[in-house]
Amino acid sequence: MTYIIGAGLNEVLGVCEKAEFACAELYHHFADLFKGDREIFQLWLKVAMEKENRARLFALVGKLRHDNIIASIEMELTEAEVALIHVQSLVENVKEHPPSVLGALEICMELEIKLDRIMSEEVIKFADASYEKSFLAITNSKHLELLQQAYLRLSVPAPEARP
Repeated sequence: MTYIIGAGLNEVLGVCEKAEFACAELYHHFADLFKGDREIFQLWLKVAMEKENRARLFALVGKLRHDNIIASIEMELTEAEVALIHVQSLVENVKEHPPSVLGALEICMELEIKLDRIMSEEVIKFADASYEKSFLAITNSKHLELLQQAYLRLSVPAPEARP
């Protein structure tokens, strides 16, 4: 279902905003859990802050609906709600059963892939291509790539030093 500008649009955007904040909560939890490793700690904080910015962007998009910038939202409310529930359950699960660093990276790589649809260019249809270009520039972060690089760096054993 396409939500033309109206009440349904705000509901979808609100749920997407909550899902992004829930992701940020997950990443902040991992930052706290792995604060002993400065590089990993900084990675978690960086991704958490980017997620918070994305969440705020959803709120901004909701406000822009009155300025004829947004043409429609191409996401079902239930799809957004399922994403939110998935993230919230992950947060609860990792708080009860803390994973290893590699396990946390795996969880978050899978999560980023699943949630990619929320921030893809196909969800929000802008009235003008210039608005879309600006939106994508803001949301075009490298979360998955950063997580994958960290995973590869940590999962490949360092070559042993030769005498």
